[in-house]
Order: sequence, then structure tokens, then C-alpha cells
Amino acid sequence: MIKPSTSRRISRYLSKQCTRRHVWTDKSGSAGHRGTHDYRRYTLTNDAGQDFLQSPDISQDSFLSELAWQKRMDPLLDDFMIDRLAERIEAEEKHKKSASAPKRKRARKLKANVEIDLKSLSKAEAEEKKVPKADPTGEQRFNEVGIQQLANSLHRQLFPNGPTAPYPDLVKLSRQHLEQHELLGKQTDTQPPLTMDLPPLQGQSLDEHFHRVGMHVAEPYLNMSKEFARLNAIPPMPERWVIRSGWTKYEASKKPVKVSHPDADCLVFDTEVIYKESPFAVMATAVSKDAWYCWISPWLLEESENDRHLIPLGTHSSPKVIVGHNVGYDRVRVKEEYNFRASKAMFLDTMSLHVATNGMCSQQRPTWIKYQKRLAMIDKFIDTSTDMEMQDNLSQLKEEETGEPWLRRSAVNGLADVAKFHCNIDADKAERDYFGILDRQGIRDMIQNLINYCARDVRTTYLVYQKVLPSFLEVCPHPVSFAALRHLASVFLPVDRTWNDYVANAENKYQELLSEVETRLKALVEQAVTQRDNPEQKYKQDPWLKQLDWTIKEVRMVKPKRKGEVPRLAKNQKLPGYPEWYKTLFATADSEMNVSVRTRIAPLMFRLSWDGHPLVWTDAHGWTFRVQKDEAEQYLSKNFCKCDVSAEDKLHLQDDNDGVYFKVPHKEGPSARCASPLAKGYLQHFESGVLSSEYSYAREALEMNAACSYWISARERISSQVTVWKEDTNLGISPSSAEEKGLGMILPTIIPMGTITRRAVEATWLTASNAKKNRVGSELKAMIRAPEGYKFVGADVDSEELWIASLVGDSQFGIHGGTAIGWMTLEGTKSLGTDLHSKTASILNISRNDAKVFNYGRIYGAGLKFAIQLLRQFNPTISDADANKTATMLYESTKGAKAKRAPKKFRRGPFWFGGTESLMFNKLEEIANQEIPRTPVLGCAITEALMQTNLESSLFMTSRINWAIQSSGVDYLHLLIVAMDYLIERFKLDARLCITVHDEIRYLVKDKDRYKVAMALQISNLWTRAMFCEQLGIHDIPQSCAFFSAIDIDHVIRKEVDMPCVTPSHPTAIATGESLDITTLLSQTGAKLKTKKDVDLSHWEYTPRTPVFDQMEQHQQLLVRQLKDNAPIPSSDLSYLSAQISKDGKPTYR
Repeated sequence: MIKPSTSRRISRYLSKQCTRRHVWTDKSGSAGHRGTHDYRRYTLTNDAGQDFLQSPDISQDSFLSELAWQKRMDPLLDDFMIDRLAERIEAEEKHKKSASAPKRKRARKLKANVEIDLKSLSKAEAEEKKVPKADPTGEQRFNEVGIQQLANSLHRQLFPNGPTAPYPDLVKLSRQHLEQHELLGKQTDTQPPLTMDLPPLQGQSLDEHFHRVGMHVAEPYLNMSKEFARLNAIPPMPERWVIRSGWTKYEASKKPVKVSHPDADCLVFDTEVIYKESPFAVMATAVSKDAWYCWISPWLLEESENDRHLIPLGTHSSPKVIVGHNVGYDRVRVKEEYNFRASKAMFLDTMSLHVATNGMCSQQRPTWIKYQKRLAMIDKFIDTSTDMEMQDNLSQLKEEETGEPWLRRSAVNGLADVAKFHCNIDADKAERDYFGILDRQGIRDMIQNLINYCARDVRTTYLVYQKVLPSFLEVCPHPVSFAALRHLASVFLPVDRTWNDYVANAENKYQELLSEVETRLKALVEQAVTQRDNPEQKYKQDPWLKQLDWTIKEVRMVKPKRKGEVPRLAKNQKLPGYPEWYKTLFATADSEMNVSVRTRIAPLMFRLSWDGHPLVWTDAHGWTFRVQKDEAEQYLSKNFCKCDVSAEDKLHLQDDNDGVYFKVPHKEGPSARCASPLAKGYLQHFESGVLSSEYSYAREALEMNAACSYWISARERISSQVTVWKEDTNLGISPSSAEEKGLGMILPTIIPMGTITRRAVEATWLTASNAKKNRVGSELKAMIRAPEGYKFVGADVDSEELWIASLVGDSQFGIHGGTAIGWMTLEGTKSLGTDLHSKTASILNISRNDAKVFNYGRIYGAGLKFAIQLLRQFNPTISDADANKTATMLYESTKGAKAKRAPKKFRRGPFWFGGTESLMFNKLEEIANQEIPRTPVLGCAITEALMQTNLESSLFMTSRINWAIQSSGVDYLHLLIVAMDYLIERFKLDARLCITVHDEIRYLVKDKDRYKVAMALQISNLWTRAMFCEQLGIHDIPQSCAFFSAIDIDHVIRKEVDMPCVTPSHPTAIATGESLDITTLLSQTGAKLKTKKDVDLSHWEYTPRTPVFDQMEQHQQLLVRQLKDNAPIPSSDLSYLSAQISKDGKPTYR
């Protein structure tokens, strides 16, 4: 009889070798159910219903293979399998004596095969750690590679149809791949299973759920928008406008009437601003299906000295669609939007709709502009030529000037260009310039013409809208994509009077630091200029001062007209008797000296040196340093860039035969030149001592420059934010304390889809940095303050786009963590060095934070050249050979090597192989190479300018791969926003979307609902993750990424709730907020969601759709549907997968 220890060894071996397809039935023939049942009542059956464990004729080979094939996914069955296997072996032993010779032979063969199989275990399999034992509740689950999945009870609520089981051969290939990269069997993070009751899905799948929820949130705006776009024509413009303040309505055959606001449900809307005098509108026009409207500011007509007039649109009473081109700019001037109670308006931006359908990437823009200039030049010659034959030739030339197809399928974003592209309308924008030239009186003098100009823009915008809305709904067909736009276009930021203090403090600190440095710099200048009087001209021997132009023009004197008079200086002489370099620092003789750390002479005044060698300015190479010839080899070996200074104008450079000049290193590489060694990027070299000065305050100057760099770049944008205070309009909130009397609001000028990936764009808030202790003004985001009684509730989506990209790779195996990149994303840890960033850091010998830049750049499609350039940034002295070698090693380890040709049976082109990310990149490139690439989840198509059919010589592969990932990230955000809107309505939560920044989302929430909104966010995130998994063919979610790692509940907006946000301009620390993970949140009594409004969405018709990946021509049909249909995976697909994970690009699967 085989000992229990032997049977356990057999069980462990089978667990390692098995796959997870299973059919369990109880004695009555009913389907088995996971949980705490007595599994001894169950039998193991094949597809024909035969019980393999009870069959007397089953061979040992069949037994082992079938048991491996049928292995139950649930770890609870491990003990059961041991017992049943032991029973089977015991039965063989009991019958051994009475058995016939063949049976005894078979029994001996059984034992021998078991021994052989145990010996054949590979070293990696023998060392592989066993999947953790299940908890007593039966909720804990793990997949085939040891990744913990959602608890049973949660899984059933998300995937009513049960999990998908991956194909056995795919499991085998996945394990082989993970083993190659030393990840199989590595320690994984095991947590107690999380259980909770979720709101029921609106349907039988997550796709149906989100379709119904999307339609619910999108309406009535979606239908209103479609109907408005279908008009045959809008009313004709009025011939003359009534000049009076407020709104005037113009209907055909009726007299103009004064109205409080436009009374139509759908409007096209535009405003005009005298932007040099006031950020508030002076006029606006709008058109509906029946009427025109015009609004004029009382300030423009001098009826009021207050310029802060807002435009009422009446959007609190009923739903309205407000269409405009860059309508976020116009929304900032709308009265109802400055209210803590959200209006019922949807601001629909035609610029965003155009960008999503026919926008272009940044690399395409210069080519498009050149193409348009060529066409415009030909048109000009045609118009000016009087020779008919010449005109015909030029017209023929224009027809032949076709360029690549994408040039005719895209346009830049301005209204004139968009109108020309979609409607072939030539919009005259010349009158726009008057708003930047004229004052109020000048505008009043031209008011009829300028209102006409505004109205023509409205008319043009409507014609564009008729084109771009249907295109957008075709490109982005899922209702969620439309529904989310209303919320993205309605974000707001509450502030208090500390906002004004922030702007003032940051500016004052900047001026203070600037003044300190400039005072010292001016003193150095004055000290240096005294050398002009030195009879020995010592400045000629000074390595810094000799670079200056010491030429002194002869002083012109006026001869005295009478005896005894002293000659006097001639007029119009600028600083006579001073050298030329000094004179250039003054605009006029009477002006202040203009010198700063950014002035060319600053490094010379500070007497800067690189490695002890004085810095030298050259026009061709920027800042350099000079070394003796015998030292040159030392710097050449460190890959410093040698400079040829023989062509320089300065004699001291031309005549220098003893020295060799090298460029001061630049982060962009050898081809770039250093324009200012006092820029913040050189602070690290000051700290290391490589860059030095004879004066201690030179470093202070550099630190000042670094400290003020953010404020210098952002001060104009920050200072120009339109802030509306409670004194200006009713903000919809009653002050509960004296402090709240200073309540105000900022509306960010959002473009909801400002890039081809459909990411939102905004110049200030979406680019704001986090607070840093040495950066003036960097506390910007923390100046957004929740009113008393409110909190900001939000979270950052953990590794959003990295997870999406890795999921694309994992989907090919049908297993979470099935690829190395997927496993590292889900289970890699910083402490063990198994996460993606730690792996990259170890390869490149750089910090983990620096490694993140490499990883995200590579995943977005950047190539080897990008990695080499980054390496030079982090280590300017690295040689070309070393940079190339290190970057190549990184790409071979991660992206892999490229097979130029694939075997014909693969039916594919070149592919990546052998790296941790090869499978992911091959799939991303497959998406990008589709005739019409679409995002895997919501099915949004790429812009026409990047469709493969419109590309010839320039394939823009990097941009298309970047689109596939970032646009999927936008899908994620849109799903999250729509899910939250549904839950806020269902549970009547007092919450409103405040702002989103790519993978970050924040809501303003009433205190009483803060924990409920936090729970709603967790549920929304869970639904969104589950939707992604479902659409990519894996009906399961790893517990590690199912929930936000933390929900932040705070009174300000900041990256982390415990960041003090202390900066040079904000020395006082901000009180900490609250951060809750899902376990802590579940323990909060106030977090439980109770239904207060039943939302029945069954009336929304749903037609099941084929997942995008299943529609792809080359997508492998590897999921459970095939198993149900008994459809085998084509061997060519398995061979292709095995080739991708191999080290030589050759298939290992036969």
C-alpha cells in the first residue's frame, strides 16, 4: 500500500502539471457547486459522463492524464484529490493478489509510472511553492499561476455565468513563459478574501450592465443632440441687432423681445471677450432651431462700472444641450455654472468631437501645416496670374499635390480649419483681432459688425456640429463614451480667500528670491567693470573676464565755445567710457541694469567651472570648458563631446592651440548644447561638485532658479484664472461660518477630448505638479479647498495604463498574470525586486523612480533611441557604446528581439519574442495594424489621420500603439464616471464630480455621505475592472487590483492625504486627511449603501455585441466558448504563442 506521504507527493505533482478544466457532478447527476460542501459525495467525470475514479478498466496513463485534465480550480479540493487518489491506489493493492497476470502487470506499471513521473519533475516545478490553502469559508480562490482571484461570492455577483477556464495547452505555455523569467512559483501576496454585497447588475453581463447604465446617463442629452443635428437649417441671422444689455430674442416675422435667458432646449453658443481689459464676456450670441439670441454686457454699454457680469442660460430648470467650439472657454462666462448644485446643461464641444474623429498627433502637425502652405501658395499664384494657360498649369499642379492620404483626412483644431475640412467653408476670422486691439468705446463703435462676427461663428459651429456629431457616434458607438462627456465638461474647483493669498505669496516670494540673487549679481557686474581702469589689463589673463567684449568707444566731447569753459560730453551717448559688454546690460542710459541668472554673462560673473575648468561660451556649441591637450583623452573616454572652435569669431578661441574644448553635458545628449548651466537640471552637478564656483552664492542662485522655475512657467496661467466669488453670484450654498463668506469657484477651461487618445486637456489644472518643498507655488492643487461641511473624496487608479497593457498580453493565455509583464504588474513587489520598475532598475543600474520613465516610455511604444537618450539624461558621461549596449540589453530583456519574418503558417508579419513584454507588444501592434483599430472595451476607433489605409511612408507606429493604451485608459475613466453617476443617483448621494486628471478622480461630497461615496467609488472601480476583464475574455479579476488601494477623504486636493504641502511660498503645513483601503472602508458603519431610488433600466434595449478582440482578424479564439463547442485551438496559433515566448523566435509547440 502506498503511504499517505507518497500520495501527497503525487497530488502535488498533479497540481503542478494539471490544467483547470473540470466537470463535477454529485451522485444525483446535478451540477457541482463550490463552497463548503462534502466533496466526497462528488465524482470526477469525463464529457461522456463516465466516472474515471470508479471505472475498473482505466489505465494508469489515462488516469493521470484525465485527472490532470479535470483538476478542480478550487484549492479546497486538494485534500479531496489526495483522498480519492489514495483510495484508488488502495483498491489496486487489495486486488493485487487476486488479479490476473495482466492486472498485476498493470499495477506494477502504475507504481513504476508514478516513480518515473515524480523523478521527471523539473527543478523549477519541484521548488514551486504550493498555492496557499483555502480559508475555511471556501471563498478564497487562486488561478493557474497562483494569482489570488476575487472571492466566490463577489465573483458570482460580477460574472453570473461563471468563470472561463483557460485551455490546457495555454496554461502549459504560460507556465513555461513564467519559468523562463524566474517568476513561476515566486511568492505571491495572499490576503483574506473580501466579501460584500454589490448593487445588482442591470443585466446578465457587465457589457449589458454598462450599456443600460450608459444609456440611462446619456439620455435625454443623446437624443436631444441627435435631433438638433438633424435640422434642415437654422433660422437666418437678424439683419440688425438691438443694442441693449442682457438677452434679446429674434424670431422670424416677430419683433425682437427682451428675455431673461434663451428658452430653447438646444443651443449653439459663443462669447467674445476684450481679453486685455477683462476676462468676462462683453457679448454672446446663440441660435436654436427657432430663434437667434444676443446678449450684451451692461459694462460694455457703460450701464455698469462692474465688468464681472455672467451670462444666464437658464440651465437649472430643465436639461439643455449647449454646443460650442471649445465651449469650455464659453462655459467659464455662464452664470448657472458657478453653483455647487450641478446644472442640467450638457456642454458639447465640437472641437473635441473633431479631435476624436479627425484629429492628428503632434508628429503629424508640422507636415500638415507645410502641406497647407503649399496649397495656399498655389492658390495665391492662381488668383494673381492673368495667364489662362498658367492658371490651368497651376490648377493641375494643385491636383497633383496630393501628399499622403492622411493629409486630406485631418485638420488642426481651430474653427476656421475645422469648418474648411468638414464643410468646405471659408470662415473669415479677421474681425477677431479687434477684441485684442480696441477698448470698450472702440467695440461699441463697431458693435453691429462684431455681433455679426460672433453670430457667423455660431452659424459655422452649427454646420460643423452637423458633421462631427454623427461621425463621433460612429467612431465611439458605446453610450458610455457620450455620457461621460457631460461630466467631464462640467468640472469645477471650489476656493476661498486663501486663493488670493496664494497668488500674492507665490509672486512675492519669487520677487524676493529674484531680488536677492540679482542684487548680488549686479554687485559682481559692478566689481568686474572696474577692471576697465586697470592699467595692467588683468582681465585679459582672467579665464572668465577675457571672454567679454572690453572695447571702449572713444568718448565724444563738445568743444567749448568760450574761453574758460570746460569741454562737455556730447549728447546721445550711452554710458560713455564703459566697455561694450557692460553697455548691453542697459536698454537706455537711464534704465535699470537688466541682468539675471538667465543672462549670458551670469556664469562668467559667478566664475563657474566644470570639473575645475572655467566655462567658456561658444556660439556654435553653447557652454564649454577648456582642458589641456594631455587631459583630453581622459574626457574623450568619458564620452564628452569635443568641440571645434576654430570657426568662432572670438580671437582668444581661434588662436588657442594649447587647449581642447568640450561641451558641458546636456540631458538631451551630445547633439544638444548647454544654454544655461544655472538651469535647474544642473543642480545635481553642483551638489556632486562637478559644477562649481568661486562664490558660495552661485549655488544659491542656481537653487533660486530651480525653486522659481515652476512659478516662472505657470504664473501667467495661474494669475489669469477666472475666479467668481459669492459676492458676484449665488453659488447655491449657504454660508455656515464667517470663513465661508469668502467662498469662490474656478471653472477649468476643459477640452474633454483634446488629444487623439481622447484625453482631456487643460493648461493649468491638468498639468499642475505636486507640492515640493523647494518649488515656489507648487502647492497650487492644495489651494482648492472644500467648503465647511464638505470633503473631497477620490482616488488614483493604480497603474491604470500599465495594467491595461499587461491585461492585453494576459488575454492571449486567458489567465491573469499569465505573461511575465502581467505577473509583475499584479504580484511583483518592490521589497523582493519582482515588480516591473525594480527589474528595469536592476538592468540599468539606476533608481527605481528613474526606471519608471523607461518603462512607461517603452510601453507607450518608444524605441531603443528613446532609451539611449534617457540613459544620457541620467548619466551624461556614459559613452555611446555603453548607452547603446545597456539600452539594447533592457529591450532584449523586456520587449525582446524582433523576428523579421514569421513562418507562413503563422499568417503574421514580424513579431517580438523572448522578452517579458513580447506577447503584449505583439498584441498591441496587432491592434494598431487593424484596418480600423478600436479600443478593446468600448470599441472606440482611432482618428482617420492614423488609420493604416490613410498612411503610406510614415506609419506612426509609436503614436498608434500609444493610442491603443491611452485611449483604453480614457475608456476606463469614462466607465468609472458613468458608474459613479448611476450610483450617486440610485443611493441619492450628495456628491458631484470635481475634477479628473487622467487616472485621478475627485468628487466634492457632503460630509454625511463621504464614506458612502468612497464605497461607491470602490464599486465603480470594481465594475470597471471587471468590464475590462470580461471584454478581453477573462471572466475573473485578481483581488489585488479589483479595488482602489486607497480612497482619499480630504479637505484639499493633493496627491497624498499626509502631504504637508510646505513650500517656500507656503511655510505652514496643511492638516492631514483620511485614507481608507477597502478593508477599513468595509468596517465603517457609515459606508453601507442603502437603496433610496429604484432605477429600472430594463427598458433600454440591449443587443449582445461581439468583443472587439474576437472581431480582430488575427485574434486567437482561446476562450471557454471553444471548449464548449469542442473547437480545438489551431496548432498554428499555439505554435505562434510558443514562438513568442521562446528565446530564438522558433516555435516549441508541435
